[in-house]
Amino acid sequence: MKFSVTSGELKQHLQTVSKVINPKSMTTVPVLGNILFELEGNLLTLTAADVNSRISSQLPVQNEGGAGCFTVPNQTLIGAINELPDQPIVLDVDEESYQAKIHYSNGQFSFLASSADTYPAALELTSDLQQATLPASSLLSGLEATMLAASADERRPIMTGVLLDFLEDRLVYVASDGRILVRRTDYKVKTAEVSSLCLPAKICQLLVRTLLPKESGDVQIAYDGKHIQLNMEQYTLTARLLDGRYPNYNSVIPPSSPYHIVVDKDALLYAAKRVSLFSNKASRLILFEIQDDKIRITANDLDLSAAAEEFILCQSDAGQTRLRIAFDFDMLQVILQGLKTEQVTIAIADQTRAGIITPNQEEEGEETLSLIIPLKLIGE
Repeated sequence: MKFSVTSGELKQHLQTVSKVINPKSMTTVPVLGNILFELEGNLLTLTAADVNSRISSQLPVQNEGGAGCFTVPNQTLIGAINELPDQPIVLDVDEESYQAKIHYSNGQFSFLASSADTYPAALELTSDLQQATLPASSLLSGLEATMLAASADERRPIMTGVLLDFLEDRLVYVASDGRILVRRTDYKVKTAEVSSLCLPAKICQLLVRTLLPKESGDVQIAYDGKHIQLNMEQYTLTARLLDGRYPNYNSVIPPSSPYHIVVDKDALLYAAKRVSLFSNKASRLILFEIQDDKIRITANDLDLSAAAEEFILCQSDAGQTRLRIAFDFDMLQVILQGLKTEQVTIAIADQTRAGIITPNQEEEGEETLSLIIPLKLIGE
């Protein structure tokens, strides 16, 4: 088995598929530390997996010695390819001894490959499938906007992922850790059947940071009750979905709020960030007082006798009414950093009801809503 390919292209595909490899999976199934090579004609398929997910990538090569398959330890191959400048290379594998060689312009590497017989077979979804097609840009935008709000608490696995709620006239993305919630609604995506699924955080990160930015077309999604398969132009990703029932996210969102404050997002973020340096390190509480189109932002740490105060301008419909509400700065920062807008509107009622933050500029057909739970003020 022998083929030629450019080292740069092979490196790019190896680095992408290897991101799914999990050292924990390798302790139970050692071969999952390897990358599977499958050569058929002039098409090379690279596959990597862990116990819950699997990714495959295809690239054209020049076949010089017939079809075949083998596996190679991830670190061995990537470490060698990374050290080469971009150039044509030839990979030659003896199908009996699995002795492998990589020939390049002024030298060669030799190492031992292994049989593909022990590599786990591709997961087959059940016949009871739900299917959907959506632009890669839409999936990227929805996951990117919401995944930042997902919980890191493994005691509630369903909350660590992103919910995709397929409705007849829209697709809703939701993530929450119980203190903040982000809901992105895409009205451009229509589906024939109502269904939902919850993507694990690792899969969301792989899609957002690595796979979807390289895609320009549509993503074909097929899923049953336990697994999902995403077919893209360059990659095929299969993963186990999170089990459980996602909480009713609409029930925690206030239907309306009497007061609305429009403010520059960056001015609010950086003022709050400066003030937060003097907040209590445990609570991270910062207090907002809104009156006469101004926001007074304060924080203090009684243990260290430290305090800070800053004013920023806003537009408020509260008039002479003095509004007071406190938030955890770390949670507020997560929300504001995730919004791609110059101005935001903050809708509040009182200290007992969640605040709603929405961007003032959005793409047509998209709607983003962020919820943040206020902190209780002592004595009020």
